[in-house]
This record gives sequence, structure tokens and C-alpha cells, in this order.
Amino acid sequence: MTNRQLDFENIHRVENLTYEPLEKKYIKVQVVITILVYICMMLLALLLLLKEGLPYRTLIVAGLEGLLLCAAIVNLLLLPKAYACKGFAFREHDITYRSGLFFPTVVTIPLCKVQQVSIQQHPVSKLLELYSVSIVNGAQFEAETVIPGLTKERANVMKTIIMEYIQHGKI
Repeated sequence: MTNRQLDFENIHRVENLTYEPLEKKYIKVQVVITILVYICMMLLALLLLLKEGLPYRTLIVAGLEGLLLCAAIVNLLLLPKAYACKGFAFREHDITYRSGLFFPTVVTIPLCKVQQVSIQQHPVSKLLELYSVSIVNGAQFEAETVIPGLTKERANVMKTIIMEYIQHGKI
């Protein structure tokens, strides 16, 4: 084992990685989930109409519904930009996942620290045949990183590569 000094000019930096985008169908998953969440919140706001003795309840509910509708429209308009910020990069010894429009997050997981890897689906992504790879590691504060919006083949290949690295210590 060596302990050489590193030259910061020649290091491959995470900021310079070429990220692979998620599947285009993943935007549809995000749109459906966003619409369902806002519909549920709007239905809950309607329950205020049942509250007896609340002055101006019709006005309050109308204002709340209008506010939720505006928030939903803004959220739906920002989804394509948020999608463009998401991606992952596989390197020889780690995997990096990037997300976040306003608060960008880059998580790099050393493959030698991965404890578990699994493939998941939730009901909306199942309709569009998309999968997520969940990576549990012991190296970071966030114990689980989920990379969503993958085809079945891509998710299986990713899981296989990580499992081979765990078993053999190399790709």
C-alpha cells in the first residue's frame, strides 16, 4: 500500500463525470405521482367545507384550492428541468448519482462499501415498466441511495456488476 501525494490538477473529479440520463419515460412517472399528490391535497382541503362555525370557510377553501393549483402547475413545469439534473455514472470503483434542481446533490458510493443491492418497482413505475436500483452502504450518512427510472435490463446489469464487485473485489 502506498501513500503518494496527489496532484489536484490530474485527478478525475466528480464534477467532470459524464452522467448517463434516466429513461425518458421516468418523466411520466414523476408527472403522474405529482398529479396524484396534488389531487389528494386538494381533496383534503375540501374537508374544510365540513367544518361548522369556521367563518369564511368557502373563501378559505377557494383560496387554498387556487394556491394548490398554482403550486401544481409550477411543479409540473419544473419537472423536465429536474429530470435533466438527474443521472448516474459508473466508474471502476464507485457509482455516482446526481439529482436536484435547486439544491443539487451528488452521492458517490464506493463499491467496496456496498452491503446490499436490490431492484424495486412502485405501482406507477410498474405501469411504465421502469425499475429502481436501491444501494445500501455502510460508508455514508445516507445509508440507502435509490437510482430510479431504469429499464429492467439496465437495472439487472447494474445489480450484477455491483454484486460481482462485492464478491470478487473488482469489475
